[in-house]
Amino acid sequence: MTAGDNKTNSPPQALAMSGKGLSLLGLAIGLMTGLAAYGIVEYWIDGRDDNAAAFTVLFFIVTMAASYLLLSEAGALFKAVAGALLIALIFALPDFFIVSALSGDATNLSPFPGLFWIMTRGLAAYLLTVLVKAAIEGGIPFGYTRVFFHGVTMPLIIAGAILFAGLALVLLFTWARLLKDLDVSFFNALFQKPWFLLPFIGAVSGLSIAVMRSQQAALGALRFVVLLLARILMLITAVFTVTLLTVFAINGVDVVFERPYPGATMIALAIAGMLIFNGVYQNGDGPPPPLWLRIPTLITLIGFPVYALLAFHAFSLRIDAYGLTPPRIAGTAVTGLVAAYSIVCIAGLLTELNWRAKRWMPMVGPLNIVMAALWIAVLIAIATPFANPWAISARSQYALLAGERIAVSDFDFAYLRFSLGDHGERTLDRLEALETHPEIVEIRKSIAHVRSVKSAWAYRNPALLNGETPLAPDDQEIDGPQSLPLNPDGVDVAPDDREPETL
Repeated sequence: MTAGDNKTNSPPQALAMSGKGLSLLGLAIGLMTGLAAYGIVEYWIDGRDDNAAAFTVLFFIVTMAASYLLLSEAGALFKAVAGALLIALIFALPDFFIVSALSGDATNLSPFPGLFWIMTRGLAAYLLTVLVKAAIEGGIPFGYTRVFFHGVTMPLIIAGAILFAGLALVLLFTWARLLKDLDVSFFNALFQKPWFLLPFIGAVSGLSIAVMRSQQAALGALRFVVLLLARILMLITAVFTVTLLTVFAINGVDVVFERPYPGATMIALAIAGMLIFNGVYQNGDGPPPPLWLRIPTLITLIGFPVYALLAFHAFSLRIDAYGLTPPRIAGTAVTGLVAAYSIVCIAGLLTELNWRAKRWMPMVGPLNIVMAALWIAVLIAIATPFANPWAISARSQYALLAGERIAVSDFDFAYLRFSLGDHGERTLDRLEALETHPEIVEIRKSIAHVRSVKSAWAYRNPALLNGETPLAPDDQEIDGPQSLPLNPDGVDVAPDDREPETL
């Protein structure tokens, strides 16, 4: 173990994040949050088509309650109120924007931005809570030691709380089922009532967070296991990096682009390497690790910019050929964040020029704080009107066709109408108003056609809509759309239908 290890696994009292004395508070806050959730669901959301404000308030309350229980300390309970309120307010705008866009009659909008926000909201909230916690404890500016400690500890607390709350629900319904088998059905019916279930889940969740925070011995053991696992994985990652870079040197990088979703694959490799590296680097307070770990870490850092560059190139090829869509915007944003982390890797490699330095890669810690703030800003921005993914996609699709970068026969007009909402409709108007485009007649015919149908499927399968039966590649007749191949001959398939919308 290095000096940094000892400091991380046996933190000073200031970093202990103790939950002692918070159990009753966690129970009370969780119960009130559950009651508030029941009231909003029962009396505000239920039966209404436009409930963006209701969902936003619900998310606000849950976010504030959870962040407060993670930020508060016994003896300083009011100090965390401002931090929790700030976190909840920051997330209110993207929550309202996404829910407003997708609520009600949103069948003509791609749901991907909402799905991406659901997947990344927790990550952004976690990073922001870590930074706020470090600021509350140490003031601004704060050191990386606090950020790393809370960055490792909070996921363990949250995972433990989810486990405890899940077990409580399992036991509750198991007990109710047992009583029902004994002809006592009252509790089984009671436990399925929203007015009981939501407050119960809230109370158990709040209590679980407080209880997990008080288990310092268990959390310390879990931190030790996680950091030890990072060291083991670093050796495997270094071997994988050497192998992959050797393959690239011998066969070129075309092997990457011959596989499906090369951008997503490279991003996954880069993010995995980033997490493993930080597990080895730890809080940055100690000297370099042993040589057997130091060399594999440097090898992994060398491979990181390669992965980021290949991911960026993969997305660039798709965007250049087919324009931006919400999934490609999200993929480009994540790729940019991964590429930005290459600066951290290069800075770490440069500091290794001073091989005998007392501290290992001293620039990595402060840059990690900057990167965390950048991730928060970007993930939140693409879920707000300032970087509206539907509007950006519509402008990109317009530039693709108006700039004559794609033939009209290959352009997906249905995507504009049935996936980009009002932004797509306005783009169709702009395309229809073009005067100098060499294929303007075909453009206007396609726009008239797409506006005459009721679904993207009907636009892309005119033969089936007219009662004709298209032929499969082997010239065998098809009974109907259920047995239709993905790309049958004679059926015009738009570029974005050749593969699903994914990163």
